[in-house]
Amino acid sequence: MKIDIRTPLPGPRSRTILERLKRKSGAYNIDHPYVHSMEGKGSHFLDVDGNTFLDFAGQIASNPLGYNHAGMMNVLRKHATHTPVKYGGQDFIIPQHLELIEELLSTLPHELDAAFLINSGAEANENAIKIACRKNPNAKFGISFQNGWHGRTSGALSLTNSRSVQTKHYLKIPAKRLPYTESASDELEDLIRRECDPSEIGFVIMECIQGEGGYHPAPPKMVQDIRKTTRKYGIPLICDEVQSGMGRTGKWWAYQHYGITPDIQTCAKMLQVAATVSRKGMFPTEGSAISSTWGGGPLIDLAMGAAVIREIKKKKLLTNAQRMGKRIRGRLEEIHTETGNIHDARGIGLMQGFDLPDAEKRNQFREKLFQKGLIMLGCGTQGMRISPSLNITQGEIDEGMDIIGETAKEMRWKK
Repeated sequence: MKIDIRTPLPGPRSRTILERLKRKSGAYNIDHPYVHSMEGKGSHFLDVDGNTFLDFAGQIASNPLGYNHAGMMNVLRKHATHTPVKYGGQDFIIPQHLELIEELLSTLPHELDAAFLINSGAEANENAIKIACRKNPNAKFGISFQNGWHGRTSGALSLTNSRSVQTKHYLKIPAKRLPYTESASDELEDLIRRECDPSEIGFVIMECIQGEGGYHPAPPKMVQDIRKTTRKYGIPLICDEVQSGMGRTGKWWAYQHYGITPDIQTCAKMLQVAATVSRKGMFPTEGSAISSTWGGGPLIDLAMGAAVIREIKKKKLLTNAQRMGKRIRGRLEEIHTETGNIHDARGIGLMQGFDLPDAEKRNQFREKLFQKGLIMLGCGTQGMRISPSLNITQGEIDEGMDIIGETAKEMRWKK
């Protein structure tokens, strides 16, 4: 498939649906005005008006194998044969619960040997907070990083520090911030020296590659020093792998690029459900201390998640993520040299970002890409992110990068 835009965007059918939705939705907020038809193949999809787009956003980094992948279609056909398709997963167990947990644990360091399935990345982080604090009844606050993003539920939102619109006027749990720089560990030591006993710190939560905050990889020294300092004081370290995990960076988990293992990690998005992972001994032993009606409950999502892990292994998609990520980075650097309109190419594997001069120009750039059939999302204050499916092909990469390069050459901004 190739990009093929047949109508003005948005197309008439998309416009009608979106206008009706806008009147009735309590949280209408879209970057691109189109409606999926659910048709597509690979990294291309069609909208309801018959326009074909190339997806460099990967459903916010949550579409691991593209559209209508043959193996995933087989999983769907196999499991969509009865109802209910959702089970109350904490009380009513089906074999797919065990299947997914075992497949997930096979990708993890051996120290992390137990997982709790839940619905979303924010909930995975909420439960990571619970697990850490349940072990330490003296905890008074948590610690996150500047520009971090951990979700929209109250605990996760308290640790989010990306944009004020996401957090203002909402109740929060106590939290302090560290800079996302090599000085982070020194700042943590200074906090302990000046303000608190280590036992008052419930946890430190960290993205090794920031997602919503800008697709910024952490400095290696920062990650390694924070791991040493949290170990020194017995503070649980949580690695948020919701966007960066499941092979997106060319390793199963982004922290593996830094040679560390956290005490707790979270994952979601490409897993199709979410999970909080730790040592079995870290989890509460009291029944119902953590639980959820639908936690890990959707039968098809469980089966899909396990199949995704098997497909990544079988097709060596970690290697593909590394190779395609290098190709994207090379093209971004060429475009910067040729045009000067994009800056600070960065990222690891298929988690690549770059900046435009400011937020307004970023939004103009994104809209021009959309009109040409390339779907991308912003991040940070002026960044764009490239987070396609792990099985994206070289041809699809080149098609999208040609559009980015062409658009960068066209941009004429007043100095």
